[in-house]
Amino acid sequence: MDLILRELTDKDEASFMAGIKEWAGESPWWYSFAWKEGMTFPEMMQILRNEAKGVNMAPGRVQHSMLYGFVGVEIVGRLSVRHVLNDYLRKRGGHIGYAVAPRFRKKGYATEIVRQGIEFCRGLALTEIMVTSLDSNVPSCKIIENFGGRLQDTVWDDEDNEMRRRYWIEL
Repeated sequence: MDLILRELTDKDEASFMAGIKEWAGESPWWYSFAWKEGMTFPEMMQILRNEAKGVNMAPGRVQHSMLYGFVGVEIVGRLSVRHVLNDYLRKRGGHIGYAVAPRFRKKGYATEIVRQGIEFCRGLALTEIMVTSLDSNVPSCKIIENFGGRLQDTVWDDEDNEMRRRYWIEL
């Protein structure tokens, strides 16, 4: 597969802005935690750089790296890697969270994003990672299980009003 998972660079503004359009009608959170309407790309890049270093963090945030899945110049999805867990992430979110834009789903990109994301986590010296998924998101649960995800438990998620599965993947 020709997907490259990496952090954004200052040269990726056109790809990033085009990627926002891929998420029309869905929460922009699925694409970026940092981007806000009216923000400049350099402002967002500074937030991403700070968060990757764990500096100037907003309340409740933890050090994390946002990686984007590129196929050519198109961004097909993203992966957020939380370097540590807080109480919130232990319940919902885990170490990694991933999303694929609607147009690119069911093409194997989520599996490849997770595969490359696991390698990235190994580079952070993590020995195991927590990954969560809504119980109803069968494709995501299958991806996690295919990478050796061991189900810890299923808990009620008050934000989504649905059961959420919490898995661990040994690295």
